[in-house]
Amino acid sequence: MQTRGDEVHAEVDEARAASTPNVVRWVLAISLFAAIALLTVIWVTGAATSDQNNQTVDAQIRAAEDTNRTAAAGDDAARVDAAKPSQSQDAQAVPNKDAGQ
Repeated sequence: MQTRGDEVHAEVDEARAASTPNVVRWVLAISLFAAIALLTVIWVTGAATSDQNNQTVDAQIRAAEDTNRTAAAGDDAARVDAAKPSQSQDAQAVPNKDAGQ
């Protein structure tokens, strides 16, 4: 330690009263590696135990829409039930020209 006027100049180890062995770097590096390894194990085991028929969300939505469209049309897609405005509310069978009948 040196004194120059009112200033005190000290070496790093003297000012801290300890040495710096860089342990923090090793702790951070080991922790980072452990976290990556643990998340990789979780990801791989999750993928291995899941069913192999995974679909994307878009594919699930399209499949649901196709199912709804088919269910709405049903087997009677060639026939449309409609009532004329001047008659009663009972449904009448009207042939669908686009269905080829």
